[in-house]
Amino acid sequence: MTAVVPGLWRRIRARPVATLIALQLAAITVAGGVTVVRFHIFAAVDELAHISFVQEVAEHGSLPWLGRSYVSWQMEAIEQDVYPRRSTVNPRTLGLAGLSYEAFQPPLYYLLAAPAFAIPGNYRDKVIAVRAFDLLLLLAAAAVLALLARAVAAEHWQIAYAAALSVLLWPGVIVRVITVSNAALELPLALVYVLAVWLATARREPRLLLAAAAALGLCLLTGLTLIFLAPLLAVPIIALLRERRDRRALAVVALAVALPLVLLAPWLISNEIRYGGLTAGALAKQLQAPLVNPTGQNFGVGAVLSRLWRLDRVLLPQEWWSQYGKAGLAEILWLLPALLLAGALIPVLRRPALLRSRAAALLGSPLPLGVITLAGIVVFVDWPSFLPRYINASLPLLALFAAWAWQTTRRRPGTLLAIVATSSALTGLVWFYMAGGYYFTNVGAALGIHAT
Repeated sequence: MTAVVPGLWRRIRARPVATLIALQLAAITVAGGVTVVRFHIFAAVDELAHISFVQEVAEHGSLPWLGRSYVSWQMEAIEQDVYPRRSTVNPRTLGLAGLSYEAFQPPLYYLLAAPAFAIPGNYRDKVIAVRAFDLLLLLAAAAVLALLARAVAAEHWQIAYAAALSVLLWPGVIVRVITVSNAALELPLALVYVLAVWLATARREPRLLLAAAAALGLCLLTGLTLIFLAPLLAVPIIALLRERRDRRALAVVALAVALPLVLLAPWLISNEIRYGGLTAGALAKQLQAPLVNPTGQNFGVGAVLSRLWRLDRVLLPQEWWSQYGKAGLAEILWLLPALLLAGALIPVLRRPALLRSRAAALLGSPLPLGVITLAGIVVFVDWPSFLPRYINASLPLLALFAAWAWQTTRRRPGTLLAIVATSSALTGLVWFYMAGGYYFTNVGAALGIHAT
């Protein structure tokens, strides 16, 4: 035994980055797995409405109809904590809470999650099965991140990958992916899209450009808020046209521009037939207004500015935001996003030319593009959707950019490794606290951890 510990320590010292990555992946898997089974069912924002969408697809083979489809008696019984008995509450009397009000969402995630819901068993197990499917999507996102890190950072990819994993480990990312919603598919698909765009730009191959366009279409079939990623497609298009402008190249570009719309077309046509519009957004806004905007407030630039504070709460899921008021913990919760932003900004301030790089265009720009998109929704759609969960997909991309920029400016890799390791360790402490406060409350109470 005495020989094992020094041998293990020597291996860790010889491969510190690989060791850190292994620990990060283990932590992501454990945190995700515990969230699958311990996060209270339907305590997550809108999870009941999302699972109702999945149930409609799994049991009836059709998309729910916004305003006409209601939460099933099984899901309502779970919500009322009386399952397997029937709830005495009629969902039709509950207003918005009884409706399958996420029925306006694009359908791809719900179609893919339906087989998990269809497994034999009781309905609690079905919800857990869908969450387990979401855990697989989280691990798929981690795998795609590795490929993207290799493409971006070449021989230094491991430290870049560790930087991205340190953000993937955030509770705000993991809880949002694991609890049932289309956000579970948004993250891996967004990473697949950026990887395809990166490769299409680097290699200038028409087939890679079409793959990127198809990935963008799949992103939009998962969540329309991912439209903020669409401008990235211009980068490989411009790269291809700079190299060649023959008819074949122009045809490929035209097809790449059209392909996302082609993939969206069946769903858009379905909306036109059912709702009289390309999306059911207007109806969704009408149904949700009594709860989300009961005073009929008109939103504008002032509403955007007043909601910017929400973005600094990106580390935790919205359900745990009460923890930001706790001294000691709150400082850590704000420090970690600040480290991410500083890691991206400091190299750029030292060398502004980095802003003209491919990495800045494809990895650094999604976060500001996402913020601009959310601001546009507030101002032009007149809806207060300024929440950090809608830009989660941009966070590991920004971490990759920060790692690439630090390496490009020739800062010592040991410093970057220390920052990434410290960030991961602090996130682990946050998870320990949150698990004691929300998942294992008896243990948490014994340790003096009390979530409020």
